[in-house]
Amino acid sequence: MTEQTTDADLISRYYRAADNQALAQFVQKHRCWAITRARRYVTADEAEDVVQASIIRLMSAQPVGGRVNNPLGWWHTVIAATAKDLIRESSRRVNREQCYARDLSLTTPSPQSESEDKELVDAIYEEIHRTDTRFRDPLLKRYFEDLSYDEIARELELRPGTVASRLARGIERVRAALGSKGIYVPTQLSESAQMSSDSSTTNATKAFVQRWKDAWFVSMHTTASGIGHITTKTDSKGNVALRFRLDIAVDNAHSGDPRESPNRIWLENEFAIEDVHSFRWSTIRAKEGATDSANKLMAERGMHYDEDQLIECLENGAKLSIQSSNGTTTLDVAGDGPLIPDLAAALYVCQLPRDANAVQPIRLIGFERSMTGRQWSVLSSVVRYAGRSGPPVGLSHTFELDMKAYAGRNGYIWMDNDGALIGMGDERESFIKVEDENSALEMFQHKI
Repeated sequence: MTEQTTDADLISRYYRAADNQALAQFVQKHRCWAITRARRYVTADEAEDVVQASIIRLMSAQPVGGRVNNPLGWWHTVIAATAKDLIRESSRRVNREQCYARDLSLTTPSPQSESEDKELVDAIYEEIHRTDTRFRDPLLKRYFEDLSYDEIARELELRPGTVASRLARGIERVRAALGSKGIYVPTQLSESAQMSSDSSTTNATKAFVQRWKDAWFVSMHTTASGIGHITTKTDSKGNVALRFRLDIAVDNAHSGDPRESPNRIWLENEFAIEDVHSFRWSTIRAKEGATDSANKLMAERGMHYDEDQLIECLENGAKLSIQSSNGTTTLDVAGDGPLIPDLAAALYVCQLPRDANAVQPIRLIGFERSMTGRQWSVLSSVVRYAGRSGPPVGLSHTFELDMKAYAGRNGYIWMDNDGALIGMGDERESFIKVEDENSALEMFQHKI
């Protein structure tokens, strides 16, 4: 047996059969590893407390089917989020109320005179997008595109009877989900409610922009840590203009602000999302750079940071055109699901339903770096709901991202009960979302 299989076996014995000895064996086997990971986020004195608290959360976890495919990745992200909670609890938040009031004052108020039908349709539309794709596609085509059963059957390559069955089951799922939120759905919506999805799409876009308009996180790795920032706004075409920036201090040599490190590298993506649910976009501007000293350090590892590339989606996502100073190359893209830059995967996954049977295809855009530039590739992968980890306070729901073919390991994306991102990571690195810029700096500095 491999070590990974043995770890998965031990964890499965605990979750499926309450075998405390199996969990104790797993924890004892990797305790030094866990403390080393905890010390990336907190001081040496605090690392033991973080590991102890993370073990309690492991004991509370509820993985789907009682099995965890990547136990070290599972535990590492529990450690990272536990450390985040410790830092948050022990830190002062001097200007939080003022910042919150400022944000409220800058927020454009939404219209107050929407009809009950419109509010109901918006709620239905949002819940449909959270359900399994087997039911989501027929529901959208029937009730928002006004297609007949036969038309839906032809488009989705299904039998009309299967379409009818999925529509009926999908309606019951959506009705039950809305009912659990206290929203009553009448058996038949009024004719005025049979409207186009334009307003619902607009509301979904506004919600997406609001969620990600000023999101900060801390990146932790063995040899490099940094601070990331996501900003969003609506552009003139009604699309979401998204900017993702990550500044990294190489070799963790800087203890202040990684954006001021003499050994700094930075990455930046800018793109417009045309549909937030499918994560459809047309072009991405991918930029990066580094200080001279950082590039010298990275050159020793066979890497160079100095690129400005434009990635264009061609033939409805079948090809990618990559333009740089070295010319233009075309990359054939295989697989199903949305095309997503790997670090933006969480933005899509946070919208998925928490359904163990809903396996979502996804195509991750990534690259290998060398002295001659970035070599882009697309990994066909799937996202699965993996269960809960820990009590509602702290960690909650997790999705597993199959990346073994690309990175040799799976990744995890964690969110709370409201679908808000907590973080993502594996046994080597993690990205933990924090409240604001000051919190990001505190967490980055706290580990020193």
